[in-house]
Amino acid sequence: MKFLHKTFELKKREIIEVHIDKPTKVKFLTGRDMKSYKLGKTHSYYGGLYEESPVRFVVPFEAVWNVVVEKGSHREPLDVNAQCGVLAPNSTVRSSLAVDAPDHVRLADASEQDLSSEINLAGKSEG
Repeated sequence: MKFLHKTFELKKREIIEVHIDKPTKVKFLTGRDMKSYKLGKTHSYYGGLYEESPVRFVVPFEAVWNVVVEKGSHREPLDVNAQCGVLAPNSTVRSSLAVDAPDHVRLADASEQDLSSEINLAGKSEG
């Protein structure tokens, strides 16, 4: 499999922003999972299939993070261009949700957004 790859050493809450020019799978992996990925073994990752750019990932814990942008499959290669960088922590930025995210992830994201809007409304004052 062909893929684009970039490594970052990041702290919790920093944000990785990836710009893609075509719908493709974007994965965010730790060092151990990246090694398994390269060997074609089972691995865990954050992310999934994204159709729109930019893709944003809020780092959940301090580690060396690998960004992988897949260039299709071996049988169906895809000519993808990508750029990525790191943004400073920002409480208003949310992680992008993958198109192929499981239902429980979508539900958790929706309830988290509802909760944050309730908190924002409660935090406003008039006077």
